[in-house]
Amino acid sequence: MQHPTPPQDFWSRQANAQSHSLAFAPLGTPAAITANDPAVLAAARLSAGRYSRAPNVGGRPIRVSIVVGAQATAPVPPDLPDRLVYAGLGHWLTVSAGEWGHGFANRQTRQAFVFLSPALAAEPLLVSRYFVDHYLLNLLMTEWAMLHASCVVDAAGRLILMVASHNTGKSTTALRLMRAGHTFLADGMALLKADGPGLLVGGYPIGEVKLRDDVLALFPEYTGDAVQVREHRKTVVNLRAAHPAQVAESVFTPAAVRLLLVEQGAATAAEPLTDRAQMLAAIAPNTVFWDEPVALEHNTAILNRLLDAARAYRFTLGPDPAQIISAMEALE
Repeated sequence: MQHPTPPQDFWSRQANAQSHSLAFAPLGTPAAITANDPAVLAAARLSAGRYSRAPNVGGRPIRVSIVVGAQATAPVPPDLPDRLVYAGLGHWLTVSAGEWGHGFANRQTRQAFVFLSPALAAEPLLVSRYFVDHYLLNLLMTEWAMLHASCVVDAAGRLILMVASHNTGKSTTALRLMRAGHTFLADGMALLKADGPGLLVGGYPIGEVKLRDDVLALFPEYTGDAVQVREHRKTVVNLRAAHPAQVAESVFTPAAVRLLLVEQGAATAAEPLTDRAQMLAAIAPNTVFWDEPVALEHNTAILNRLLDAARAYRFTLGPDPAQIISAMEALE
């Protein structure tokens, strides 16, 4: 029996067919980004470079499907990140960019769907950070715990995690440590996973750092793309170009962990911390919050394993960069 040809593509299924794809493995998790327009995969390629790699690829795969529509919209406003609206219900997560696009994902099926206007699809940096990475991170964090921190690794393989409020100086300190010989893991998130008795550690975003204009002035040799982050204009510096041998590209098991609760002060000083409740209270605002008990317990269990492995310090950043580096290197 010959079926009649539909008179029109009413639901745009033919126009939206996912005929282009990019596969990669953030933190060793298989991920496929598909699209109906090959140009939008430029956003996926940007995202692929921001996650630590792993020698063994496995686990439950993630799929993000991107549809670029045909309907014209106004140009994308420069404050679009501030206009995004996030919502969730059960396993569902949504983000809306108004007339420029929207997306939704299911954490249980590990699938996300993103619908973009042509104007937003032509902005790969925005699509990568606020749609592709938004969903990749949320789906990855069903298995990995997260801690907001600036992270470097010293020559002995010790992981140094610097936790602090915004604009305290942890990014600047991480860069100074890298320039003193440490390896740069991430200036954003440490991603943690139990691995037998130990911990696997990865980062996001790797290979880049976002610097305010006043901080960038301290490193005049760095250049990059300007982005708006909350109330600040920042420059995204490509560290792979500036320091190709000092970027940690892969997940690893650290030889030891130093957890630094960073603050600014008149002089550099390191004070050991042993109060477990105090440490948990300090890192609690810097981790992910799930409202399902099982997910929250999983995240907290991994963070407790981190505290088991770490030596913690209250670390005060004084004005002398050389003293900061010396104090960091002298930590037991």
